[in-house]
Amino acid sequence: MSEAALSEAADVELVRAVLLLGGVPWGELDDGVQQVRLKLLETQARQTGEVIRKRQAWLSVVASRVAVDWHRARARDAGLHERLAARWQQRPPVEHSEEDRLLALAVADGLEGLPGVQRQILALRFYTDLPVREIARLLDIPEGTVKSRLHTAVAAIGARLREMEVI
Repeated sequence: MSEAALSEAADVELVRAVLLLGGVPWGELDDGVQQVRLKLLETQARQTGEVIRKRQAWLSVVASRVAVDWHRARARDAGLHERLAARWQQRPPVEHSEEDRLLALAVADGLEGLPGVQRQILALRFYTDLPVREIARLLDIPEGTVKSRLHTAVAAIGARLREMEVI
């Protein structure tokens, strides 16, 4: 299978159909197709002379795995949202000054401009006050990855807030 194989219309339509049948929403299909392309490139890079013999079968299996991964990610995110909501309900209401409210709105606006992974890690660490170890457990990633993502996210939000002249 050549590197351009997934750009063929029939292959793309097959992958999109498998993703749809796997329950991936219409708006997420292009991302799923890109994930299958990435897996194809990774497989080709690993293989030494070995060829994928049944292209459509291989594409179908990989697309179905991408669909399963999509559902797992949504289930994990739903669980995190529930935990976040429960933690917020436990906190007593606090009165904030007008300046604090404006700063909170600016931070929320800055967060909105960040990629989802960075928003997620910042929310878990600073809004829910979870320790790095707990975040790593919840996201099923190493603690070092959490620290790295957190460092990158803090730098990104700092840059956004400086652009907005908040800090």
